[in-house]
Amino acid sequence: MANLKDLHSRIATLKNMQKVMRAMNMIASVKLRKLFRTHNALAFFEKSVAGLAIDIQQALKQSEYPLIAGYPKIKKAQVIIFTADKGLCGSHNSSVQKALDLFVQGQKKNNIAVEVTCIGLRGASFCKRRGYDIYDQTEINDRVFNSAAVRDLSMKISQRFLNNEIQEVQLIANYFVSTLQQDTLVSRLIPLSETAGDKTNQANSEFNPLIEPEPMKFIALAQEQYLYYKLIAALANSYLSEQSARMTAMENATKNSEDLINHYLKLQNRARQATITNDLIEIISGKEALKG
Repeated sequence: MANLKDLHSRIATLKNMQKVMRAMNMIASVKLRKLFRTHNALAFFEKSVAGLAIDIQQALKQSEYPLIAGYPKIKKAQVIIFTADKGLCGSHNSSVQKALDLFVQGQKKNNIAVEVTCIGLRGASFCKRRGYDIYDQTEINDRVFNSAAVRDLSMKISQRFLNNEIQEVQLIANYFVSTLQQDTLVSRLIPLSETAGDKTNQANSEFNPLIEPEPMKFIALAQEQYLYYKLIAALANSYLSEQSARMTAMENATKNSEDLINHYLKLQNRARQATITNDLIEIISGKEALKG
Protein backbone atom coordinates (compact mmCIF):
# COMPACT_ATOMS: atom_id res chain seq x y z
CA MET A 1 0.00 0.00 0.00
CA ALA A 2 1.28 3.47 -0.90
CA ASN A 3 2.27 5.72 1.99
CA LEU A 4 0.26 8.74 3.09
CA LYS A 5 2.60 11.27 1.48
CA ASP A 6 2.46 9.52 -1.89
CA LEU A 7 -1.35 9.21 -1.80
CA HIS A 8 -1.74 12.87 -0.84
CA SER A 9 0.50 13.86 -3.78
CA ARG A 10 -1.54 11.75 -6.22
CA ILE A 11 -4.84 13.24 -5.04
CA ALA A 12 -3.49 16.79 -5.33
CA THR A 13 -2.24 16.09 -8.87
CA LEU A 14 -5.59 14.64 -9.94
CA LYS A 15 -7.47 17.62 -8.51
CA ASN A 16 -5.23 20.02 -10.45
CA MET A 17 -5.81 17.99 -13.60
CA GLN A 18 -9.55 18.14 -12.98
CA LYS A 19 -9.42 21.93 -12.96
CA VAL A 20 -7.70 21.91 -16.36
CA MET A 21 -10.13 19.36 -17.79
CA ARG A 22 -13.17 21.28 -16.56
CA ALA A 23 -11.78 24.48 -18.09
CA MET A 24 -11.16 22.73 -21.42
CA ASN A 25 -14.64 21.23 -21.31
CA MET A 26 -16.17 24.65 -20.70
CA ILE A 27 -14.18 26.28 -23.53
CA ALA A 28 -15.09 23.49 -25.95
CA SER A 29 -18.77 23.79 -24.93
CA VAL A 30 -18.79 27.52 -25.62
CA LYS A 31 -17.09 27.09 -28.99
CA LEU A 32 -19.44 24.25 -29.93
CA ARG A 33 -22.52 26.32 -29.13
CA LYS A 34 -21.26 29.12 -31.35
CA LEU A 35 -20.40 26.75 -34.19
CA PHE A 36 -23.64 24.80 -33.86
CA ARG A 37 -25.61 27.90 -34.83
CA THR A 38 -24.25 27.47 -38.33
CA HIS A 39 -25.03 23.75 -38.55
CA ASN A 40 -28.31 24.10 -40.47
CA ALA A 41 -26.72 26.59 -42.85
CA LEU A 42 -23.78 24.20 -43.30
CA ALA A 43 -26.13 21.35 -44.23
CA PHE A 44 -27.84 23.56 -46.81
CA PHE A 45 -24.46 24.69 -48.13
CA GLU A 46 -23.27 21.09 -48.59
CA LYS A 47 -26.49 20.25 -50.41
CA SER A 48 -25.92 23.20 -52.73
CA VAL A 49 -22.34 22.07 -53.41
CA ALA A 50 -23.64 18.60 -54.32
CA GLY A 51 -26.07 20.31 -56.71
CA LEU A 52 -23.16 22.22 -58.24
CA ALA A 53 -21.38 18.92 -58.94
CA ILE A 54 -24.47 17.56 -60.66
CA ASP A 55 -24.78 20.69 -62.79
CA ILE A 56 -21.13 20.40 -63.88
CA GLN A 57 -21.63 16.77 -64.79
CA GLN A 58 -24.78 17.55 -66.74
CA ALA A 59 -22.89 20.14 -68.75
CA LEU A 60 -19.94 17.85 -69.46
CA LYS A 61 -21.25 14.30 -69.21
CA GLN A 62 -20.51 13.47 -72.87
CA SER A 63 -17.00 14.90 -72.70
CA GLU A 64 -13.64 13.27 -72.11
CA TYR A 65 -12.41 16.06 -69.84
CA PRO A 66 -10.47 14.74 -66.79
CA LEU A 67 -12.80 16.52 -64.38
CA ILE A 68 -15.57 14.12 -65.40
CA ALA A 69 -13.94 11.11 -67.06
CA GLY A 70 -10.69 11.11 -65.09
CA TYR A 71 -7.29 10.14 -66.46
CA PRO A 72 -6.72 6.75 -68.12
CA LYS A 73 -4.09 5.81 -65.55
CA ILE A 74 -3.67 6.99 -61.95
CA LYS A 75 -0.01 7.34 -61.00
CA LYS A 76 -0.28 9.73 -58.07
CA ALA A 77 -3.15 10.62 -55.75
CA GLN A 78 -3.42 13.71 -53.58
CA VAL A 79 -5.20 13.20 -50.25
CA ILE A 80 -6.25 16.12 -48.05
CA ILE A 81 -6.68 15.32 -44.36
CA PHE A 82 -8.25 17.46 -41.64
CA THR A 83 -7.11 17.01 -38.03
CA ALA A 84 -6.75 19.30 -35.01
CA ASP A 85 -3.70 21.33 -34.02
CA LYS A 86 -3.85 19.89 -30.49
CA GLY A 87 -4.78 16.62 -28.80
CA LEU A 88 -7.16 15.79 -25.95
CA CYS A 89 -10.13 15.51 -28.32
CA GLY A 90 -10.96 11.81 -28.18
CA SER A 91 -10.66 9.93 -31.45
CA HIS A 92 -10.93 13.06 -33.61
CA ASN A 93 -7.30 12.83 -34.72
CA SER A 94 -6.69 9.09 -34.47
CA SER A 95 -9.70 8.16 -36.62
CA VAL A 96 -8.42 10.31 -39.49
CA GLN A 97 -4.91 8.90 -39.06
CA LYS A 98 -6.20 5.32 -39.20
CA ALA A 99 -8.25 6.10 -42.30
CA LEU A 100 -5.16 7.63 -43.93
CA ASP A 101 -3.08 4.52 -43.16
CA LEU A 102 -5.71 2.29 -44.76
CA PHE A 103 -5.96 4.58 -47.79
CA VAL A 104 -2.19 4.62 -48.34
CA GLN A 105 -1.97 0.84 -47.99
CA GLY A 106 -4.73 0.41 -50.58
CA GLN A 107 -3.01 2.76 -53.02
CA LYS A 108 0.33 1.00 -52.61
CA LYS A 109 -1.27 -2.30 -53.63
CA ASN A 110 -2.29 -0.60 -56.89
CA ASN A 111 1.17 0.97 -57.34
CA ILE A 112 -0.24 4.47 -56.86
CA ALA A 113 1.94 7.08 -55.14
CA VAL A 114 0.29 9.21 -52.48
CA GLU A 115 1.04 12.76 -51.39
CA VAL A 116 -0.68 14.29 -48.40
CA THR A 117 -1.88 17.79 -47.66
CA CYS A 118 -2.19 18.12 -43.88
CA ILE A 119 -4.69 20.61 -42.48
CA GLY A 120 -3.90 20.52 -38.75
CA LEU A 121 -0.61 20.03 -36.93
CA ARG A 122 -1.53 16.62 -35.53
CA GLY A 123 -1.96 15.21 -39.00
CA ALA A 124 1.35 16.72 -40.15
CA SER A 125 3.31 15.24 -37.24
CA PHE A 126 1.68 11.85 -37.85
CA CYS A 127 2.64 11.89 -41.55
CA LYS A 128 6.23 12.80 -40.67
CA ARG A 129 6.46 9.87 -38.27
CA ARG A 130 5.07 7.55 -40.94
CA GLY A 131 7.38 8.93 -43.61
CA TYR A 132 4.53 9.94 -45.93
CA ASP A 133 5.13 12.39 -48.77
CA ILE A 134 3.75 15.74 -47.57
CA TYR A 135 2.76 18.18 -50.31
CA ASP A 136 1.59 20.96 -47.99
CA GLN A 137 0.85 21.46 -44.29
CA THR A 138 -0.75 24.18 -42.22
CA GLU A 139 -2.40 24.89 -38.92
CA ILE A 140 -6.17 24.58 -38.94
CA ASN A 141 -7.02 27.65 -36.86
CA ASP A 142 -8.79 30.48 -38.70
CA ARG A 143 -5.87 32.89 -38.19
CA VAL A 144 -3.76 30.75 -40.54
CA PHE A 145 -6.14 28.60 -42.57
CA ASN A 146 -8.79 31.17 -43.47
CA SER A 147 -10.95 31.41 -46.61
CA ALA A 148 -8.10 33.02 -48.56
CA ALA A 149 -5.79 30.14 -47.67
CA VAL A 150 -8.48 27.63 -48.70
CA ARG A 151 -8.88 29.45 -52.01
CA ASP A 152 -5.13 29.39 -52.61
CA LEU A 153 -4.91 25.66 -51.81
CA SER A 154 -7.83 24.79 -54.09
CA MET A 155 -6.22 26.76 -56.94
CA LYS A 156 -2.88 24.97 -56.57
CA ILE A 157 -4.39 21.49 -56.37
CA SER A 158 -6.77 22.15 -59.28
CA GLN A 159 -3.90 23.34 -61.45
CA ARG A 160 -1.81 20.29 -60.60
CA PHE A 161 -4.74 18.04 -61.57
CA LEU A 162 -5.23 19.84 -64.88
CA ASN A 163 -1.48 19.55 -65.55
CA ASN A 164 -1.71 15.79 -64.91
CA GLU A 165 0.76 16.01 -62.02
CA ILE A 166 -1.86 14.21 -59.91
CA GLN A 167 -4.72 12.15 -61.27
CA GLU A 168 -7.00 11.99 -58.24
CA VAL A 169 -7.88 14.11 -55.21
CA GLN A 170 -9.27 12.47 -52.08
CA LEU A 171 -10.51 13.94 -48.79
CA ILE A 172 -10.35 12.40 -45.30
CA ALA A 173 -12.15 14.33 -42.57
CA ASN A 174 -14.57 14.04 -39.67
CA TYR A 175 -18.16 15.07 -40.32
CA PHE A 176 -20.42 16.22 -37.51
CA VAL A 177 -23.58 14.16 -37.00
CA SER A 178 -24.40 14.93 -33.37
CA THR A 179 -22.63 15.79 -30.13
CA LEU A 180 -21.95 12.11 -29.52
CA GLN A 181 -21.32 11.06 -33.13
CA GLN A 182 -18.77 12.23 -35.66
CA ASP A 183 -18.14 10.09 -38.75
CA THR A 184 -14.76 9.83 -40.47
CA LEU A 185 -15.35 9.84 -44.22
CA VAL A 186 -13.06 9.17 -47.16
CA SER A 187 -14.43 10.77 -50.32
CA ARG A 188 -13.14 11.46 -53.81
CA LEU A 189 -13.28 15.11 -54.78
CA ILE A 190 -11.80 14.99 -58.27
CA PRO A 191 -12.75 13.44 -60.69
CA LEU A 192 -16.37 13.91 -59.69
CA SER A 193 -17.84 10.86 -58.02
CA GLU A 194 -19.55 8.15 -60.02
CA THR A 195 -22.56 8.32 -57.70
CA ALA A 196 -23.23 11.93 -58.66
CA GLY A 197 -22.81 10.98 -62.32
CA ASP A 198 -25.44 8.24 -62.03
CA LYS A 199 -27.87 10.72 -60.53
CA THR A 200 -27.16 13.12 -63.36
CA ASN A 201 -27.91 10.57 -66.05
CA GLN A 202 -31.14 9.59 -64.36
CA ALA A 203 -32.19 13.19 -63.88
CA ASN A 204 -31.85 14.45 -67.42
CA SER A 205 -30.35 12.39 -70.20
CA GLU A 206 -31.20 14.95 -72.87
CA PHE A 207 -29.36 17.89 -71.32
CA ASN A 208 -26.49 18.90 -73.63
CA PRO A 209 -25.74 22.63 -73.47
CA LEU A 210 -23.10 24.51 -75.44
CA ILE A 211 -20.22 25.92 -73.45
CA GLU A 212 -18.88 29.17 -74.83
CA PRO A 213 -16.44 30.61 -75.51
CA GLU A 214 -13.75 28.35 -73.96
CA PRO A 215 -14.68 24.95 -72.46
CA MET A 216 -11.29 24.49 -70.79
CA LYS A 217 -11.55 27.84 -69.05
CA PHE A 218 -14.99 26.92 -67.75
CA ILE A 219 -13.72 23.51 -66.59
CA ALA A 220 -10.76 25.01 -64.75
CA LEU A 221 -12.94 27.55 -62.96
CA ALA A 222 -15.68 25.03 -62.17
CA GLN A 223 -13.18 22.52 -60.79
CA GLU A 224 -11.44 25.13 -58.66
CA GLN A 225 -14.72 26.50 -57.30
CA TYR A 226 -16.09 23.05 -56.52
CA LEU A 227 -12.90 22.04 -54.70
CA TYR A 228 -12.94 25.31 -52.73
CA TYR A 229 -16.53 24.75 -51.59
CA LYS A 230 -15.85 21.14 -50.59
CA LEU A 231 -12.83 22.18 -48.51
CA ILE A 232 -14.80 24.96 -46.81
CA ALA A 233 -17.52 22.44 -45.87
CA ALA A 234 -14.93 19.94 -44.62
CA LEU A 235 -13.24 22.66 -42.56
CA ALA A 236 -16.50 23.67 -40.88
CA ASN A 237 -17.37 20.04 -40.13
CA SER A 238 -13.89 19.42 -38.74
CA TYR A 239 -14.23 22.39 -36.38
CA LEU A 240 -17.60 21.12 -35.15
CA SER A 241 -16.32 17.57 -34.72
CA GLU A 242 -13.19 18.66 -32.89
CA GLN A 243 -14.99 20.76 -30.28
CA SER A 244 -17.70 18.13 -29.81
CA ALA A 245 -15.12 15.37 -29.37
CA ARG A 246 -13.04 17.50 -26.97
CA MET A 247 -16.07 18.39 -24.87
CA THR A 248 -17.08 14.72 -24.58
CA ALA A 249 -13.51 13.56 -23.91
CA MET A 250 -12.95 16.12 -21.14
CA GLU A 251 -16.30 15.29 -19.55
CA ASN A 252 -15.43 11.58 -19.48
CA ALA A 253 -11.92 12.30 -18.22
CA THR A 254 -13.32 14.44 -15.38
CA LYS A 255 -15.66 11.63 -14.32
CA ASN A 256 -12.87 9.07 -14.45
CA SER A 257 -10.54 11.27 -12.41
CA GLU A 258 -13.30 11.74 -9.80
CA ASP A 259 -13.56 7.95 -9.44
CA LEU A 260 -9.79 7.70 -9.11
CA ILE A 261 -9.70 10.45 -6.46
CA ASN A 262 -12.36 8.63 -4.43
CA HIS A 263 -10.33 5.43 -4.69
CA TYR A 264 -7.18 7.16 -3.45
CA LEU A 265 -9.13 8.85 -0.63
CA LYS A 266 -10.27 5.42 0.60
CA LEU A 267 -6.68 4.18 0.47
CA GLN A 268 -5.54 7.31 2.29
CA ASN A 269 -8.11 6.81 5.07
CA ARG A 270 -7.11 3.17 5.43
CA ALA A 271 -3.43 4.12 5.61
CA ARG A 272 -4.17 6.82 8.18
CA GLN A 273 -6.20 4.39 10.30
CA ALA A 274 -3.41 1.81 10.08
CA THR A 275 -0.88 4.43 11.22
CA ILE A 276 -3.05 5.47 14.16
CA THR A 277 -3.60 1.83 15.14
CA ASN A 278 0.14 1.14 15.04
CA ASP A 279 0.82 4.22 17.19
CA LEU A 280 -1.77 3.11 19.76
CA ILE A 281 -0.29 -0.40 19.87
CA GLU A 282 3.16 1.05 20.49
CA ILE A 283 1.88 3.31 23.29
CA ILE A 284 -0.06 0.49 24.97
CA SER A 285 2.85 -1.92 24.59
CA GLY A 286 5.22 0.63 26.14
CA LYS A 287 2.88 1.28 29.04
CA GLU A 288 2.50 -2.45 29.71
CA ALA A 289 6.26 -2.88 29.58
CA LEU A 290 6.72 -0.19 32.23
CA LYS A 291 4.24 -2.00 34.51
CA GLY A 292 6.16 -5.24 34.18
